[in-house]
Amino acid sequence: MRIRRSFSDNFKKQVVELIVSGSATQAEIAREYKISPVIINRWKKDYKSGKFFENVSSNDMAKLELRVRELERLLGKLTLENEMLKRARI
Repeated sequence: MRIRRSFSDNFKKQVVELIVSGSATQAEIAREYKISPVIINRWKKDYKSGKFFENVSSNDMAKLELRVRELERLLGKLTLENEMLKRARI
């Protein structure tokens, strides 16, 4: 019989932040840590609901932090696209 692994909230938060920030894909993380993508999806839902944020008086703060991370990732992506287009134009 296989022993069930358990992960700390801090580890779960770090994994989800890697995925949200665009540093790694969900598939890469799942392979690296041998974690089911279904479990990672569950962690992402918990993250979005604010479960991993300690001492937060409101879920709104967690949602805002998540939104900032998503916007930062999108900004980085658009900046790279803009640089490529500038180089292609020259």
